Amino acid sequence: MTGWRKPRLSFHMLSNVNMINLRTSSYYLPAIALLAVLLALNLSKANAASDDQIVAADLLTVKEPKSEAESRLRVIRLTTRGGSAGYGDYLDYGLPAEDAEEALARMVNRYALQSYKPNIFMPDPSMRAVGAGHTVLGETARDVLNNITPVLPGRALYHREGFGRMWQGPGKSALIIALQTALLDLTGETGPGQVRLCPSIRIDHEQDGKIRLCTPEEMQQTVVSLKKAGFTAVRLELAGALDDEMKARGECAPYRYPQEVLGQIDSVVLGVKEAAGTEMEVTVAADMNLSTDGLTYLALRCQRNEVSLLENPMAVRHLIVQGHARKEFSQPLGFGEDYHVLEDFNQGIKHQIGTVLTPDAGRIGGVTMIARTADLAKDANLKVAPVVQGGPLSLMAVARSLSGRDETLWVTSPYQDEWVKEDGVLKHPLQMAQGSLVTEACEIDEAKFQIKRIAELKTQPQAK
Repeated sequence: MTGWRKPRLSFHMLSNVNMINLRTSSYYLPAIALLAVLLALNLSKANAASDDQIVAADLLTVKEPKSEAESRLRVIRLTTRGGSAGYGDYLDYGLPAEDAEEALARMVNRYALQSYKPNIFMPDPSMRAVGAGHTVLGETARDVLNNITPVLPGRALYHREGFGRMWQGPGKSALIIALQTALLDLTGETGPGQVRLCPSIRIDHEQDGKIRLCTPEEMQQTVVSLKKAGFTAVRLELAGALDDEMKARGECAPYRYPQEVLGQIDSVVLGVKEAAGTEMEVTVAADMNLSTDGLTYLALRCQRNEVSLLENPMAVRHLIVQGHARKEFSQPLGFGEDYHVLEDFNQGIKHQIGTVLTPDAGRIGGVTMIARTADLAKDANLKVAPVVQGGPLSLMAVARSLSGRDETLWVTSPYQDEWVKEDGVLKHPLQMAQGSLVTEACEIDEAKFQIKRIAELKTQPQAK
């Protein structure tokens, strides 16, 4: 035996190999074809999405402001590669122009760049107003809004490196809701904003570089003009002048206002209530530096003047104490303007510290979280009255999220009376009926603004 294999055996093996290859190829052909189709679809989708890619951010300011509202109004414009534009707005919050522009540029260039951290303020990624995990420039509006950062075990959840002054200083919540409004505008978010409006006015006034308390007569004039404009509620803010006075007395926060200061507040509130009459509700927003005892004394004064609602933004710091203090007065109390998470509202409801939830739209996480706060209020048979630190565009975005909800008491923001006036910065002023917003669209008159490029997407040069 020579050990040589027969030729026919070799031919038979080759034939089997060819058959196996043929069968294998025929088995994978449909999968390869399907993969090619999917790749083609993805390429076409990528090409289509490239027109929606945000490539520039601009800051718009009013050329010739006619009022304090117009001088403080700032508009963010996001522009896509296809030429579409989305607009959001906020109010100047006191930073010098260069620093404010730097903060805005940082936000659109490096917003939530730390992708291992699910949230700047909160552990729940869904609470973020404008997504997480990537920049705004170079992305589409839908991707930014719908992105949720994955949680990686062992990484710091509250790492703040890279956010700079923008996240520690004032204006943080206003910038966030402004950016979200611009992104929603790019996605084509439309619809009615049928909610009751409540303009917020301060009880102090700047004169000759100094802040002083307004007189009852001055406040009455303001309230009468709001009443003529069609508003059925007004919110009084206790702010800067009172802080200055308490510091001048050598007091430290939290304050318990002395009787003479309470008397000044009392006279202003009483004057406003007389001007408002029975057709207009009056609410008072306490200062964040007010102590629990100070709030109780103020609540008793407001109760005597038949104020509809008293807001206490400091309640999160002393929930249990505040719950006990609530038993001393029957005045309706709003809480939660400085809350960043829904759990704080849950605890406030548990301790029965108030009857109205007053979230700040930017602090709580935008329109989605405002709607979830309204759900909490509905489940607890309470009301919700959100605060918007912005202009007409941000106001409209929040109003849409609460339109038609019975648990909504009203939406509060500064300068609301300016946005319903003719010949303003809007192409068409906001429309009201019986104190409620009925407008479905809000568009600025860009010709009345000066435009400055803040940030732009850097494109890579194509290889020749």
